[in-house]
This record gives sequence, C-alpha cells and structure tokens, in this order.
Amino acid sequence: MVQSSSTLEAASPVPLRFTPELRSLARIIFGFLVFRHGMEQVLGFPGSWLDVPNVSPFGVLKLLCFPGGVLIMVGLFTRPVALVLGVAHLLYWLVEPLPEYLFEGSRLFGSRGAPTDHLMLPGLFFVYLSLTGPGPLSIDRLLRRDMDAVHPRRAAYALTVLRIAAGFLFIFHGTGKIAPTLDPMSLRALAMVLEVVGGPMIMLGLFTRPLAFLLSGEMAFAYFMSHAPEGFWGSFREPNQEAAILFCFYYLFLWAAGPGPFSLDSLMRSKRARLGPIAIATT
Repeated sequence: MVQSSSTLEAASPVPLRFTPELRSLARIIFGFLVFRHGMEQVLGFPGSWLDVPNVSPFGVLKLLCFPGGVLIMVGLFTRPVALVLGVAHLLYWLVEPLPEYLFEGSRLFGSRGAPTDHLMLPGLFFVYLSLTGPGPLSIDRLLRRDMDAVHPRRAAYALTVLRIAAGFLFIFHGTGKIAPTLDPMSLRALAMVLEVVGGPMIMLGLFTRPLAFLLSGEMAFAYFMSHAPEGFWGSFREPNQEAAILFCFYYLFLWAAGPGPFSLDSLMRSKRARLGPIAIATT
C-alpha cells in the first residue's frame, strides 16, 4: 500500500511544506523552456539549436509547445495540457531520437547535443503534473480547480519514475567529463564526482533531500559560470544548457517533495518506525 506523503515525510517537515510552491515554480520554468521551443518554430525567434520543418515529428512537437507552454506557465487547464505535452515528448523520443541512436549511432544521453534530457525530464514531469495538479501559483488554483492530487497512488509511481530517470540521465553528464587530462583538483572533476556518484544515489532514493539540494546548487553554479555569460536567450539555446536549468529546478523540487515511498530513504524510515517501539520497550 502506498502511504500518504505526510506519513512518509514526517521526519523532514520543513522542506516538505514547500512542495506545492516548488512544484509550481518547476512547472513555470519547465513550461517556459518548452514554450521557447514553440517560439522558435512559430515566430522564428529566438534562434533555434536545430531548424526543422513543421511537418516533421520534432516540428509538430515544437508547434504543440507554443500554446501548451503558455498554459503550463500560467497553470490553466493544467492536468489535460500537462498530460498531452508529457505524452507528446515521450512519444517523440521513441519515434526519432531512440531509433537514430539504435540504427545510426547518434548521441542519446549526456551533453554535446544529446536530446534525451530536454525530452524525458519535461515529459515525465508533465505526466507527474497531470496527476498532482499545478500547485498554488496557478490560474487553476485561483479558480479553485485541481487543488489536490486525484490519483495519489499513480502520482507516487510517477514521482518514482521521474526520480529514477533523472538520476540515470545525470550519470552520463559525469561520465562524459572523465578524461585522462582531467585535473583532479578542478571544478570539473568535482562536478564529475557529484554526477557519477549522485546519479545512482538519486536513482536509489538514498539521502535524497540533502543530495538533491546539493545537486540543484551545482546545476545553478554550472549555469551561471558556463551559460549565463552568453545572454538570456543564448544561455539555454543548446540542449546541454537547457538541461542545466531543468536539473536545477527539478532537484530543488525533489529537495522539498522527497523521494517518495519507493526509495531506500522510505525503507529506512519505515524500518526505524517499526524498531522504535521495540527499542523503547527494551530500555
């Protein structure tokens, strides 16, 4: 049985109370980033990383992101719009990037133009959002609609899948930094360790909250050090730049939400809760 999040997260009440607001913040950021892809396709501004025709699979997805991104940002009709956008991102990944990787050897994970981060992270987050609602910073909330998760069990499953996928994708950013010329005392080496070690720990849901907070800070630091100098629009034009923002706000949300019931953290909390009365009885 999936326990309620209030029961599972009772040991960490301070970050938990910020979960709805940080879910709204992540929704706004993710919505803006997909809206940017729609702007590229519809308005021709700002410049796109990859120009594609409207009739192509990626072109259709980007056209869908133009109205969908706006609705996600403002939190209007959030559940159906998030479900459509989430499924569309995941289907496109299956239709084009995955076959190109399998049959043509194209890059699929990591940096240097690999497409998976900016498809899988928004796709899975939007599916999760369709189950939980937009959070308090939304028009839907002002209209007093979609205030609570209508499918808490499914939302728990979706949160788990999203956490595992994010950790898995994060590993490839660390392994991509491994090189014989890597200075072990450099910031790049530190980032490599955080990503190679942190990715599997996020997947397992181990020390999730402190680790997610640390990794969110790492992504913020990477963005301002490496990407922000290129200007506002240029700072998230490339897939790797966009991934830094997506990971930053997702991990900040994860710090508040916690790993969910399907994690080592949850397992250890449940074990401590069972052993607590025994320990008291034997003292």
